[in-house]
Amino acid sequence: MSTMHEADTLLAVDVGTVNTRASLFDVVDGRYRMVATGRASSTAGAPLFDVREGMQVALGEVSEITGRPFFDESEALLIPTTGGGAGVDAFVSTASAGPHVRTVLVGLMPGVSIESARRLAGSTYLDVIDEIGLTDRRGEEAQIDVILAARPDLIFMVGGTDGGATASVIRQIETVSLATSLLPTDQRPALVFAGNTNLGAAVMERFQNGAAVALVPNIRPSLEQEELEPARLKLAEIIGQFRSQRIAGFEDLNAWSGGYTMLTADAFSRVVRYLSRVYDPDKGVLGIDVGAAHVTVAAAFDGKLSRKVHSDLGLGTSLPGLLRHTSVSNVSRWLPMEVTEAEVRDYIFNKALYPGTIPAELSDLHIEYALLRELIRAGISRSRGDWAEGASSELMPPMEPIIASGGAIARAPRPGYAALALLDAVQPRGITTLVLDPYNLVPAVGAAAKLLPMITVQVLESGSFVSLGTVVSPVGRGHEGRPVLRIRIDPESGGEPIEGIIRYGQLVLLPLRQGEHARMTLRPERGFDVGFGGPGKAGALRVSGGALGVIIDARGRPIELSKNPERRRALNQKWLYEIGAMLES
Repeated sequence: MSTMHEADTLLAVDVGTVNTRASLFDVVDGRYRMVATGRASSTAGAPLFDVREGMQVALGEVSEITGRPFFDESEALLIPTTGGGAGVDAFVSTASAGPHVRTVLVGLMPGVSIESARRLAGSTYLDVIDEIGLTDRRGEEAQIDVILAARPDLIFMVGGTDGGATASVIRQIETVSLATSLLPTDQRPALVFAGNTNLGAAVMERFQNGAAVALVPNIRPSLEQEELEPARLKLAEIIGQFRSQRIAGFEDLNAWSGGYTMLTADAFSRVVRYLSRVYDPDKGVLGIDVGAAHVTVAAAFDGKLSRKVHSDLGLGTSLPGLLRHTSVSNVSRWLPMEVTEAEVRDYIFNKALYPGTIPAELSDLHIEYALLRELIRAGISRSRGDWAEGASSELMPPMEPIIASGGAIARAPRPGYAALALLDAVQPRGITTLVLDPYNLVPAVGAAAKLLPMITVQVLESGSFVSLGTVVSPVGRGHEGRPVLRIRIDPESGGEPIEGIIRYGQLVLLPLRQGEHARMTLRPERGFDVGFGGPGKAGALRVSGGALGVIIDARGRPIELSKNPERRRALNQKWLYEIGAMLES
């Protein structure tokens, strides 16, 4: 692979559960831009289990758009670019498709090492089947039975501080060693040991039974210290190997990508963490990626990243898992029309069986986006406990920006439709910006960031991402129709200022086109906070326009929906109309 100074063209491929996407980036006027993108149905699953088929179709679309061939006669990727303009200078790949790695966690203290292991497992594509800890009431024989019954692909062992007591950890090592030795040789799980580093030799001595063993630095070297990154990298490597063994074609992606295909969640989160370092240090950055089989929620505060991959949530194969975290009635509360619970359930299970289908009727579209709201709400709710800020508050911590990715987001029939779904689901407070990733580019620029450091900021500032606009969400309670905010927008272009009074319960769009800037002055009424230091505090700031201009969401935080079904449906219709998303059947 060529050096980053020579890499003008970059090809990125992302293999998802439903879609495989390919994107070509090139330097235009001295800055990286996405110049073409292609999409195809993924072939990582049944019946082909070969990522190359879908990848070839997606790359074929890019090649047809650009006139650039990517492969030689032997179907090898041309790297670097040839003199005739074929091939690319660099290639990166990301993937979220593939079976989950069935995992058993083994550790000592539930609130210490096991908690850290649980947090780490929840940040990637592991499916934790069971946990074994020091306080486990099951005896050794029962613990062995747990491992035998689980038939795990991976055992993730933690426990003990560096230089601390070893007896309890050694007993667990011996229990796990005995259990794995009872499994057929070809079914023995991989083992990652991330506990007391003094026990590395003991682990290797007891696992001479054919199991693949990896020793990594302790995730809890002391009670006060947590070090997850080395173990995270090893787990990512194991997940990649697991997929390559079961799905053809990943070996090609790995070779072209310089050795490995990055996990989509890792690449997505890298961008979120980067943005938290360059945006307002007093606010966090929130990234939400809703796929067919996973919902990834990444939040970063001044470079401190927290991420959760919810493998039981998704707008496809994992959709039935949503009902373990919410109810059908909670889904229905976001609908602008009457739908029976049976219709919602039917939609959920049909979508799980046929995740690639798109809504054919307006009622189906409304149901899908109601489900999207609850998926995002469930994902955020289950993630916030690990956030560096605002974990205990009912309200969202201040965020700037909020980035949303995923097929349903990209398919929104109108910008306002996507915006309303995000406002309902996330319920941001104060001032933020809503950004859509319609071409699924965040994983691509995240994977390319180390190779091409400038690509992240340059592509994010390009037109490939859709800024829906600046959002102002006053926090406070009031009566419908009561004034909550006085606003003035002075365009930098010199046009007429826009002034208005915002009333409680309104959704208001004020014009400010994409690429335009203005000075926005906010004067909240007593009892309402827009983020300038407390309730009633006024202030001004420079804002950018977007697809919807400036969005004022004066519905209060948290949004309180009417318990009367007819009133609730009427409000949902009103909000769709106010945000410019009303659709005709």
